[in-house]
Amino acid sequence: MSPKIAIIGAGPGGLTLASILIRNGISPTVFEHDAFPEARTQGGSLDLHPGTGQEALAACGLTPQFEKYARYGDQDFTLGDKYGNRVMEIKDKDVGRPEIDRGQLRQILLDSIPKGVIKWNHHLVAATEDSLQFRDHIEVGWDLIVGADGAWSKIRPLCCYVTPYYTGISAFRMMLTQASTKHAALSELVGKGTYYSLGEDDGLALAYQRMDNDMISVYAFGRRPEDWIQKSGIDVNDHNAIRAALKKDYTHWDPKLCAVFDECEDNISFQSLYMLPVGLRWPAHKKMALIGDAAHLMTPFAGEGVNLAMTDALDLANAIISKPNDIAAAIAEFQPRMWERAKIAGEVAWENAMARFEPGALVRSKRRFQRRLESQGNLQLLELADRKNNEHISILLEHV
Repeated sequence: MSPKIAIIGAGPGGLTLASILIRNGISPTVFEHDAFPEARTQGGSLDLHPGTGQEALAACGLTPQFEKYARYGDQDFTLGDKYGNRVMEIKDKDVGRPEIDRGQLRQILLDSIPKGVIKWNHHLVAATEDSLQFRDHIEVGWDLIVGADGAWSKIRPLCCYVTPYYTGISAFRMMLTQASTKHAALSELVGKGTYYSLGEDDGLALAYQRMDNDMISVYAFGRRPEDWIQKSGIDVNDHNAIRAALKKDYTHWDPKLCAVFDECEDNISFQSLYMLPVGLRWPAHKKMALIGDAAHLMTPFAGEGVNLAMTDALDLANAIISKPNDIAAAIAEFQPRMWERAKIAGEVAWENAMARFEPGALVRSKRRFQRRLESQGNLQLLELADRKNNEHISILLEHV
């Protein structure tokens, strides 16, 4: 007899778990607070890694579908300073981490799940070890409840008492559509992949990320107080006010990099970055488990978030499949591997979050990319030789 499993959250982690279980004869129920699949935008582009995200999709039987959308040509990376000088470029190299838009990944997973498995418009209010209280009804009798419900998980408090803390970094997200025609200069600047500019001494950064359908996602990161947006008096729904504030913050940046503030669409959003403590653990629960951000929320600066969530789902699914009549043992088997992975990635995410917003960030970031690429055997680092325009960068690089 199959265990009765509830998965809270229809993000990549929850959907991957559901897809693998269904593929192996176990049908869970997924509860999602969104009213329907297209209720909100799904964010920017993701790079799926071999051995983690890609392996999880293979376990779902979705590799062919993934290959339809995977952008192997968008793996280029450029690192620069706030004056428009480029410190390093990685071009036309397959580093094994193809890009896919988050919305496309979610749709692939949704399409693999039979109708009726996902219960849309279910707003979880509270939970116990075997009951789920929604706004208008209660669901009971669960053998396993999996919290795949993100940063502010309502399932997490049943497993541990730790809450996310503010990292000191927040971001404005902007979008450019029809980039190659409407925003040709910025599109050429970004190229095929990601363009990252670090301000170093001002605690600011700009990240341009190529997406599918001729779109570019842009993030304006900055060190700011947690209550900055409230005390600033900026109305987050007033896009002109946001533009003015960003222009003021980035006054000393290259105008070419800052053109996005005028050119972006009127859908600017603001997000504060939170994180759970690195190495967080809790005693294994007999009927509750956490995956993804619910278990190990971290900043995006390790590039591992979705890959970790999907690998959590893969490992938990395998444990359940091997022990369908002993859920407690399945949870106990699954958790240590998740914690170890999350600890390693969390340390990287935390260090990157601190190091990218302080003096010396360019040198340290360059070193990290070099080490990563060398370990992959795919190093193609193009040092820019224009000493006249990059004199201060060249001096820094002598100490690498």
